[in-house]
Amino acid sequence: MNATGLLFGATVKNSLKNNLMMIICLHDMKCSNILSAVLTLALFSSLKANSEAASSGKTDAENKLVYYEGQFVKFYPGKRKEALSLIYDKFWSVDRAIGRKAIPFDLVTGEWDHIVFFRLHGGLADMELEKAEMRVKWSEQLEKQEGGPEKSKQLLDYVESLTMKRGGGLFKVPASVVDFDDDYFNEKGKASYYTVSFIKFKSGKKAQATEFGLKNFLPVSRSVVSSVIPMISIAGRWDHIVFKKMPNGIEDPESESISKPWSEEFIKQQGSEEKAAQAMKFWNNNLLQEKVTEIAKALWEK
Repeated sequence: MNATGLLFGATVKNSLKNNLMMIICLHDMKCSNILSAVLTLALFSSLKANSEAASSGKTDAENKLVYYEGQFVKFYPGKRKEALSLIYDKFWSVDRAIGRKAIPFDLVTGEWDHIVFFRLHGGLADMELEKAEMRVKWSEQLEKQEGGPEKSKQLLDYVESLTMKRGGGLFKVPASVVDFDDDYFNEKGKASYYTVSFIKFKSGKKAQATEFGLKNFLPVSRSVVSSVIPMISIAGRWDHIVFKKMPNGIEDPESESISKPWSEEFIKQQGSEEKAAQAMKFWNNNLLQEKVTEIAKALWEK
């Protein structure tokens, strides 16, 4: 029996002004009105929860959280190859030049063609596109690379014309597990393949489920899988999105090379087969609402 290792952290500390600027920037990024509304509600909830955490003496720094913006893209039929080529040929060169690290995945199966996560080094304030230093640097470097603002805009508009729909969300990860952060832009490494689990919990169970996953699943996954990337949603359709490297790659997606050692380690950490079975039963029956697993390709590897 397989499971998904997960984890959680504290809520986002941010100001009302930053939340309003968030909505403005999402509009500039051509995100949907629905996504903007969802993010607004989630961020106001984060403010309330953060206020409660502050009263208990905890801060984001003490919880050591790292924040990411996730962008999901679906291209028009027949345009995927061209669009991805432009992203890696044009946009990656800009990211390298300014030192911005991204976590990109090309989906082999599922709803989306491309998913990318950008680390928000300044927290959610980095979502203020007009003021974020990294965004300004990126735009200036793209203009320099393409030969001016007009050509830069033409490129962006053309890539947008290949795009059928967009999605996204805000995510957080405890800093103790962001060692995957060191693997960006390993262009000389061959492609790696990952399973991607999109997870939704039952109503009102997200906090409990995340704590349960942190305690019971993540230590197991990190001990048997060479690369685990858990993204815990602040705002978005799914509660968690978890990437796990496939040791045998795309050629053997049904391999037991992960599930068997995972189960053995899970039983070991739980103390017995009976306790492991009880934990999995509780997870599946009481916490988990929906789980969809797809396959993605990464152009970097550990």
